[in-house]
Amino acid sequence: MSSEPPVGDDLQQMIVGMRQRFVAHLDAEPRRVSVRKRVGIAVAIVALLGVGTASGAVALGMIPSPIAAPPAPSASSPAAVPRPDRTASSAPIRPTTRPSSPTSGGVAASIPDSCAAAVPSADSARLFGQRKVEQIRPVAPGGVGSDYWVDPDEPFVADAALVCRWSQTGSPEESDNLFLAMGSTAEGTLDERLSAHEQAGWSCTDRLGGRACQHSESSDYYGDPLETTHTFFVRGDTWISVTQTNTPTDGLLEVLVRQTWR
Repeated sequence: MSSEPPVGDDLQQMIVGMRQRFVAHLDAEPRRVSVRKRVGIAVAIVALLGVGTASGAVALGMIPSPIAAPPAPSASSPAAVPRPDRTASSAPIRPTTRPSSPTSGGVAASIPDSCAAAVPSADSARLFGQRKVEQIRPVAPGGVGSDYWVDPDEPFVADAALVCRWSQTGSPEESDNLFLAMGSTAEGTLDERLSAHEQAGWSCTDRLGGRACQHSESSDYYGDPLETTHTFFVRGDTWISVTQTNTPTDGLLEVLVRQTWR
């Protein structure tokens, strides 16, 4: 008689026969057999057969197979919430540099054609007193006919349509004066000028239907103290620049805006 354990078809036939006899024995036995006892019997049988304990018990049907389908997702599981940083609403919002349109009913600008018309006659004496005015642009009959008087940095720019200078005597050596320049150009160009002023430390606010930037500085001219204030105003595609040195005014920008957008 061979002492080797059965293999192949002989093993399968022996397992089936022993399982049938084992089940018949359990059905004929009046006492309840615990699950632990059944497993113990199965392990003993498998040991006699000389096969692995776990694989043999599975073959006999006493221990369920460890492979099972994954549990179905619970209906109460919360739905996936999209990350806030992936939504379109989190796109950075860029503030506008200035109001996109004037607030006075869309009135178009009309740049005065002369320095005398820059402010209403009723306001001229209050704002400028007895100062003399020189019209640099457009060139007036008998005028200087050049940009000699204009500061090369502020407020003069190439697209100025109106350039005026007020001073006590009209002398080019006089340091106490007021320059006014006005013009129109592309709105993108004006946005760049506003941004340049803001980056230079000017104080900028939305007012009078547009955006105004202002900066003051102190200096001296051959020992004489100078107090200079620069104002740059943009509304739509039109700009106003005022540079006044030792020449204070009361509400000049408001009057210029009212005269230009009327």
